[in-house]
Amino acid sequence: MAITGQYREEALRLREEVKMKFNTQVALCKAIGTSDATYLSAYVSGKHRIGNILRERLEAVGIDVGYVLYGKRGHSPVPAGPDPEVMARLHECTDKLRTLQNTVIDLQKELLDVNSMLDDITKKLNA
Repeated sequence: MAITGQYREEALRLREEVKMKFNTQVALCKAIGTSDATYLSAYVSGKHRIGNILRERLEAVGIDVGYVLYGKRGHSPVPAGPDPEVMARLHECTDKLRTLQNTVIDLQKELLDVNSMLDDITKKLNA
């Protein structure tokens, strides 16, 4: 299978790891509990990047995912999550946006009521 995707270097290193540890993609797929032997095709062709779920499965069977992703042997830690303070501020902003959206919706309803009242007044004046 040709490497056609944007993750060429990762695909080459994944192929190297598969060959060294399992000899075939089919054997690796069985080891990670995947019944479909084409499961890894998008990764060994460079079309997709390894995500967290696949990373956990591969690491559990001895694939050096840090090497595959970053080109360095040994354990590469999973990148740290977002800063808790930043996340708290983000949630605060989200809550304020929801409040503002609800206020705008309420104001729209009020404007519709005023327009309806003005229509009634206009009809009575023109009658």
